[in-house]
Amino acid sequence: MGERPEPPATGGGSEKYQKILDAAVEVIAERGYFNSPVSAIAKRAGVADGTIYLYFKSKDDVLRTAIDSTFAKFYAQIEQRFETLTDPREQLEYIAEVHLTSHQVNRSMAVLMQTEMRQSAKFIAEFSHHHLVKYIQVVREVIRRGQQQGVFRQDVSDGVVAHCLFGAIDELLSSAVFTERVYDPRATVRQVMDILMNGIATSDDAGDGEYIPAS
Repeated sequence: MGERPEPPATGGGSEKYQKILDAAVEVIAERGYFNSPVSAIAKRAGVADGTIYLYFKSKDDVLRTAIDSTFAKFYAQIEQRFETLTDPREQLEYIAEVHLTSHQVNRSMAVLMQTEMRQSAKFIAEFSHHHLVKYIQVVREVIRRGQQQGVFRQDVSDGVVAHCLFGAIDELLSSAVFTERVYDPRATVRQVMDILMNGIATSDDAGDGEYIPAS
């Protein structure tokens, strides 16, 4: 009683399965998708080429599974934190901070997401359909709760705000990955949130909150 069970020797919970996923992410981040044969992934994972096909149908399947696994962890982390973090503003900050610091958790995956996902129309479509839609939906739900509580303005689109948040953080993440610029996650996220909530106009120019295009 109380002993932690050993992971299965084969299947999704096995050590070998995870090694293949990790190796695929590392190799593809370093060499690019089309220059990363299964043999290179197998070599990095320390397994025979054929072993990969015991777990995955193809290289595409390995990559999709790795991305799915990463986002599953992301959403699980958000969901768990939201059990005790209830303020909508703090919830948005938390989503943004987890997103921005993802390259510190797994730089290879961050590189892969910022390169392969932008170069392949197929992967962009799949990512947008599966993961971006869910990300935007999570943020939209937070915005709606904030609007219901009177924290956020009622006259703004929750969808537009969600896309603005994703776009801002994703661009900062891209800068961190490719230029190796170091951001203070908390300070940077608070600046993004300040701009998102309050805009960049001075208080004297803010008016009644309605944007008036410059002539």
